[in-house]
Amino acid sequence: MSVPSVQIAKERLHTLLGADRIECTPDITEQLSSDIYHTLAKYMDLNSRKIEVQITRSEILIRYTGEKN
Repeated sequence: MSVPSVQIAKERLHTLLGADRIECTPDITEQLSSDIYHTLAKYMDLNSRKIEVQITRSEILIRYTGEKN
C-alpha cells in the first residue's frame, strides 16, 4: 500500500470515527464544513486549499494556513 493510499484511508477512518462521536453521518459533517467555509468566505478572502474545518462533539476547529494568494 502506498503512502498516499494510507493517508487517504487514515483520513477517511478519522472522519468516520468523528462522525460517529457526534452522531451524524460523514455527509452531514462534510456539509457542515462546507457551510462554515462558505459563510466565512462571504466576509473574508479565503483560499479553499488552505482552510481546514474539523468538527467533533465538543468543538469546531477552523485552521487557515499561509497567506492569501
